[in-house]
Amino acid sequence: MGLYSDSYFAGRFRDRREPVFFILLFAVLFVKFYFLEYSVSRHATRYLASAASSAGVILILTVTFSLLWRKIRGCAALVLDFLMTLLVLTDLLHLRYYSDMFTFMNIGLSTQVGEIADSVAALIRPADFLYFADIPLFIFFIYLSRNFTSSPFFKKITARRLIFSIVMLIAGVLAVWYRFDSYQKKVPGVLSSMWDRPAVCNNVGALTYHLADARNAFVHFFFKEKLPDEQLSEIRKFCETRNNGRLPGEYAGTARGRNLIIIQVESLQQFVVDLKINGIEVTPNLNRFARGSAYFSNVYNQTALGNSSDAEFMVNTGLYPSARGVAYTRFARNRYEALPRIMAENGYTSLALHGDRPGFWNRNRMYPAMGFDKFISKNDFTVDENIGMGLSDASFFRQSLDILDKTEKPFYAFMITLTSHYPYSFEGISKAVSLDTGPFEGNFMGNYLKSMKYFDDQFGKFIDGLRERGLLDSSVIAVYGDHTAIPNWDRASLEKLLSGSLKSDWEWKKMQKIPVMIRIPGGAIPPGEITEPAGLIDLPETLADLLGLRSGIGFGRDLFGKYNGEPVIFRNGSFIIGDVFVEPSSGRATDMSAGKAEDYSKYAALAEEVKKRLGYSDMILEHDLIPELTGADR
Repeated sequence: MGLYSDSYFAGRFRDRREPVFFILLFAVLFVKFYFLEYSVSRHATRYLASAASSAGVILILTVTFSLLWRKIRGCAALVLDFLMTLLVLTDLLHLRYYSDMFTFMNIGLSTQVGEIADSVAALIRPADFLYFADIPLFIFFIYLSRNFTSSPFFKKITARRLIFSIVMLIAGVLAVWYRFDSYQKKVPGVLSSMWDRPAVCNNVGALTYHLADARNAFVHFFFKEKLPDEQLSEIRKFCETRNNGRLPGEYAGTARGRNLIIIQVESLQQFVVDLKINGIEVTPNLNRFARGSAYFSNVYNQTALGNSSDAEFMVNTGLYPSARGVAYTRFARNRYEALPRIMAENGYTSLALHGDRPGFWNRNRMYPAMGFDKFISKNDFTVDENIGMGLSDASFFRQSLDILDKTEKPFYAFMITLTSHYPYSFEGISKAVSLDTGPFEGNFMGNYLKSMKYFDDQFGKFIDGLRERGLLDSSVIAVYGDHTAIPNWDRASLEKLLSGSLKSDWEWKKMQKIPVMIRIPGGAIPPGEITEPAGLIDLPETLADLLGLRSGIGFGRDLFGKYNGEPVIFRNGSFIIGDVFVEPSSGRATDMSAGKAEDYSKYAALAEEVKKRLGYSDMILEHDLIPELTGADR
């Protein structure tokens, strides 16, 4: 029995505990998503109408849960609160790491969370736990209120309440539908293509974005439609026209018969090359390698949600990353006209080497799909030293030397390093590296610089090992960074390190570069720096041309060919042409060399061409079109 009788309580007060509970639930969920959308607004222009759309979704959810059977109503509402909060936190972590929103297309990657726990933990901030603070408060509110009356907290549904709830549901549906429909009319196809997820979120609200994303995932997995013949003909015509226009470059065949070694370096960002800290080079071996190579210093990061796997995908297939989800996990059953398959057709042995478990990023399925003969993973190496997520770079390079020495020649070896993975603070690195990072000692930037120093030490030993075995002068060696390393939240440290401003979007974009170095033995191509803008998608065409192999791999160009103003295309539809950064989602164009706005209309036609190319690449992936386009067997 409570402190007061039920008749006294009923006489003096209307029992408003349940409506107060659901009003508070609506309010706290709205506030959580409002702050999420505020965080997203740092990545794309925000439209305030998006808040009304989010309020509509939350209204639909809270009203629906308020109509459940009263004995489960409270628990169900708290579960809803927990799941919605978990979604907010997931989006925030994706924003901090990828500068992008979470997508349900990536739901299958949940099995990898355990292996990247350190990376996830580094992204979480103490204040994030406040998002969950309301849940125990709600439980306490329900418990405490029962001391005032023994009448049920959650009541039976009356006809009056049901009518009111239906009115609220209609209001919520109308708010969501209006924003959904108006944005779809303004930008046709945007909610199905999701070219720029943060932009979609800031136009329709985070929850409405997730509804559209969930719908897309459901349609993809259960109702995939056959590609119309006219679209297939359009793609075939585009590919034929593009391939017919490709002529052998000036250096075509200069490395014919050589081995090919590609080294994808984890988190190697452009600014590290030739960087000195306290007068000491951070990467002396890499700097020396760059001076003896064709060094491409204006290569922009084109990866999307797949990060490292997207880099591998572009370098081997010449296709753009998937618009929805990750190509490595979604399209491992496709047939690819990829670099390893083409090299195998020309007598090469192709092998991929990586010190992580074979199933991470679905590599054990994707590598055979691209045509690799062998995949040497952590399961095949002797794990004599483990740092961070897997085999240390020191052990990886040392054991790889013996493997390459014994591999039938000519070979294509695709090597992926691992130790310099985010968050760069693995214990083995600090023990192996001696580098005074000055004002960055012990913080995120300092740890990153030490991880690069660690890689560089092992890379230098690997190059020496190739020389001793006679492989250095019989191999083309390409080295590149897979993606950028410094997230948006730590741009202040990068400003301090480089003594420059990175506050505007275009200044930040200009820093999103990764180095690419190609060493060709015999002096056929003189070493030097090449500054035309490029992307990783250009590498397969470039390397195939050097080796004298059949070209026409994907959407890239030959980096040694004449530069004809090809745009560097990013997954969200933005692109760089010359020094101009163009953002179709916001209708902006910025000359990055001068920091001045350009007339966007001059680039509108090219923006449509960029959209077409991304669409063609997506259709090739979604419908497994390579056999159709090449006539190859599956």
